[in-house]
Amino acid sequence: MTKKFNILLIFFLFLSSKVLSFSPEIEQQIYIGCYGNSKQYIGPEKAKSYCLCTLKKLNEKFTDDQINEIFRQKPEDIIESTKFASLYCEKKL
Repeated sequence: MTKKFNILLIFFLFLSSKVLSFSPEIEQQIYIGCYGNSKQYIGPEKAKSYCLCTLKKLNEKFTDDQINEIFRQKPEDIIESTKFASLYCEKKL
């Protein structure tokens, strides 16, 4: 099951990298972190949609360097910096 998920994730990230400007490594880190935290609360399908949306919104605003800087901050500062994407994508569920 995990192997299938990883293959599917890599396939998706490959396709989405044509649209998104984050590096594939950063896309994968953000998606995996988001999905792992979200699926326990909203289920796997909604978590997938939510995390893809969040990834897209973050990508529209931040470069690789900017997002790396944000993720080096304290958790409460990370939440504040990325809240716009979370709120937007929560409404889309």
